[in-house]
Amino acid sequence: MNDIPTPASLVERARAMKPQLRERAAAVEAARIVSQETISEFREAGFFKILQSKAYGGYELPPEVLTDVIFEVASACGSSGWTLAVLALHQWEVEFLSDDTIAEIWGKDPNTLLSSAYAPTGEVRPVEGGFMLSGNWPYSSGCDHAQWAIVGGIRPPRGPGEVPTLCSFFVPRSEYEIIDDWKVMGLAGTGSKTLRMSNVFVPEHRQHPIFGAALPPAESLSSIYKITFGLVFVEMLAAAAHGMARGVLDQFIERNQTRLGAMDRSKYAENPDVHRYIAETEYVVRSARALSHENQRAAHAAACEGREQPSIDKARHFWEAAKSVHACTEATSRLYSISGAHTIFEGDSLQRLFRDLNSAATHMAFNFNSFGRNYGAMHMGQPNSLNLF
Repeated sequence: MNDIPTPASLVERARAMKPQLRERAAAVEAARIVSQETISEFREAGFFKILQSKAYGGYELPPEVLTDVIFEVASACGSSGWTLAVLALHQWEVEFLSDDTIAEIWGKDPNTLLSSAYAPTGEVRPVEGGFMLSGNWPYSSGCDHAQWAIVGGIRPPRGPGEVPTLCSFFVPRSEYEIIDDWKVMGLAGTGSKTLRMSNVFVPEHRQHPIFGAALPPAESLSSIYKITFGLVFVEMLAAAAHGMARGVLDQFIERNQTRLGAMDRSKYAENPDVHRYIAETEYVVRSARALSHENQRAAHAAACEGREQPSIDKARHFWEAAKSVHACTEATSRLYSISGAHTIFEGDSLQRLFRDLNSAATHMAFNFNSFGRNYGAMHMGQPNSLNLF
């Protein structure tokens, strides 16, 4: 039986990596991909096992543990934290497949990683025994490190009463092409490139409904796999964004301890406005993490007890996760506005994290406008309008 590390020890391993992750951040951005060295270190530290099933050497720990690890990593390198979030999340999703399909993915190598592109941008055509997939699926973070891809597609109705269904389709690396088109202002090191397929056959057993279409989990599954699909997804990415905000704050404090004003030579360390902006930014990041922990624990507790969370609680969870990320961008924007002209030069590490965070905030998972409208409307007796749960 595998020894399962404690949550605290896993978080400490992430903290111990921060100096080298920070040193590599510029190279990660320039290469537009997290190095294999870093991926290997994540693997050796057990980060990809946190949500993986024990049957394949995983730890089956609560998702909250992984979000705490992601937070630490992202505070040093935004692209490394985001890549870890995405790749490690998929070790959780694999468990929704049949035992034979899981063995197809992990049977020869339980260290196999999967990237994803959930937006249903390609064509899904039913054929005998499965589906044919064609088209382009953009934004597949960490795809160069993955041996499989999970792509989203609309499964057409297959019988009376069935509606079009958003599903994940699992495709081995030999069946798709990676298009090197990821040239962006932030999170450049995530290598979130486009996956291209042309008449790729995916058998019936290698797909399952996701987000609001997800089927009830099997009773035999561990409690961590019974948490609502979208709630786990949004928390992994939010943790990376929270970590980037913490990194901006940490670097601002570090470099302004002895900094003098360019014109009046006053000490930044004695500036009351600097003090207030630091306090406000830390408050936002700490509040974001506290809400994340509370919401994740509530979702896991419901799963452990075998009960369905009320829809309004899930709606609040999505809203608070999305809003927390945008609150982080607002707070760090104020901090960046007083960080000094030296931060606008290419290669500045604080600027890189600031760009990474603002890029992360554009993700569909953080659509705080629609999430907020939905949550507020439900308080007024309106039905849930999201298709995420």
